[in-house]
Amino acid sequence: MKLKFTKLVPSIALLCLVWASCQKNAADTSKPPTQTGSPLTRTTTMIGAMENESDLEVADIFATSEADASHCPVTTYNPARDVYPTIRTVDYGTGCTDDYGVTRKGKRFTTMYADKYKAPAGKVVSVTTFSNYYVNDVSVSGNVKISIASPASSGSLVLRIVVNKTITDAFGNTSSYVNFVTQTQIAGGETDSTKDNVFKIAENAFGTEVSGDSAMVTWKSVTDPANPIIKMSGCPFRSQGAQKITMKQLGVTTDEYLDYGNGDCDNQATLSINGGTPQPVTLPIFLFGEDL
Repeated sequence: MKLKFTKLVPSIALLCLVWASCQKNAADTSKPPTQTGSPLTRTTTMIGAMENESDLEVADIFATSEADASHCPVTTYNPARDVYPTIRTVDYGTGCTDDYGVTRKGKRFTTMYADKYKAPAGKVVSVTTFSNYYVNDVSVSGNVKISIASPASSGSLVLRIVVNKTITDAFGNTSSYVNFVTQTQIAGGETDSTKDNVFKIAENAFGTEVSGDSAMVTWKSVTDPANPIIKMSGCPFRSQGAQKITMKQLGVTTDEYLDYGNGDCDNQATLSINGGTPQPVTLPIFLFGEDL
């Protein structure tokens, strides 16, 4: 369809996103996705969803559970979890829906090259690729590389994550997503339970979205240096910190501020547009293929 953009577009995008966010937990996951009305909304939801996916991929290298074929997804190691290199395969089959209504299909392959706590600076500890991988019926391809920026032996483990993905939905909307991330472990440790690990995250992401009618949005998303993101391994959501998101379309710039909260482990965040009043949103933010 031909899209029209006015000064009301940012407000409409926010209202759509907030409405969708409030409806998530009650969503009928059997309902097929429909086209969304605003590229700005699609871009915002894509960024939120890819941040959630990145946290999931980092969690892979900290996983302590052995292979278990009785759960969905099925996780296996070849040759074994504590042998390097090893390939960790997470197989979602034809679909696994988590407690928050996100359905994933296909496989994630993570080749793990070294123990992250013993690896020296500069060592690549894992590379993740994807095979027929979908999140809420949106295709995700590309790769994720994790290396050691500062070894655990120096006092704090610091990970460097480079994400390069392409996200495509059934309506011809395609986004590129490139992210350079630093995660610094600020609590927990090698001998602690992984659920006690806490990381401070700094991100610098950018990309483009091209919709089915060739409308284009360019965007960037950076962590607010005054409000760094905090992710507790024992919490499924980011609990603190904020992202500054800038989107440009047809010569118009839209600024967003996504704030994850004050440190409580909950699924609540706020989103403000162009300095407007922050509005509540519910995590995780779905991909743009969802009905907004």
